[in-house]
This record gives sequence, C-alpha cells and structure tokens, in this order.
Amino acid sequence: MFGLSFSKLLVLAAVIAGVFFFFKMVTKLERARREVARGEMRGESRKAAPRGEGGGLGGIFRRDKAEKQAAAEETQEMRACPTCGTYVPARGARDCGRELCPYGA
Repeated sequence: MFGLSFSKLLVLAAVIAGVFFFFKMVTKLERARREVARGEMRGESRKAAPRGEGGGLGGIFRRDKAEKQAAAEETQEMRACPTCGTYVPARGARDCGRELCPYGA
C-alpha cells in the first residue's frame, strides 16, 4: 500500500520542484516591487540592483553615507533636568517655568 514506486518518486520530485520554483518566482516579484517602491519614494528612475545587494530585509535597513549624516545632524543630545526630570536638549535648554529650574534666565 505504501510502497515506493518510480512513478510516486517522480510525482514527489515534480511537486517539490513546483513549490521551489513558485517561491523563487514570488521572491523575485517581491524584490521587484520593493525596488520600484524605493525608486518612487526617492524620486529616482527605476534601476537594477547591484548583484551584491540580494533580497532579504537587510536592504530595507541599509543607508548610504549621506542619509546617515543627515540623520545624525537631525538628532539632539538630551539630558534629564535635575529638578523636574523632563528631558531637555543638552545645548540651548530653556526655562521650564518651575521654581528652582536650573535653566532659568
């Protein structure tokens, strides 16, 4: 009843190959959609991805040097106020309006 025959092995191989190629096609389509979306967000024309930047989530989180530098310029160092505990910028902190505020004028 459960014996292995050549025809059963051939059908099994065809099913495995079909599943493999189906997922390969889905991955390729998803990568193409991601590239198009990335190009539209940046306002660039669609271009082929370099060979080294394969699929996966790593491409989403990668930034070039200009993006990293722009993000670093936008961030500020914050420190907790010793009186009230709220976070204020380390440079250019202002009076919070409470008594004993160390940043008052």
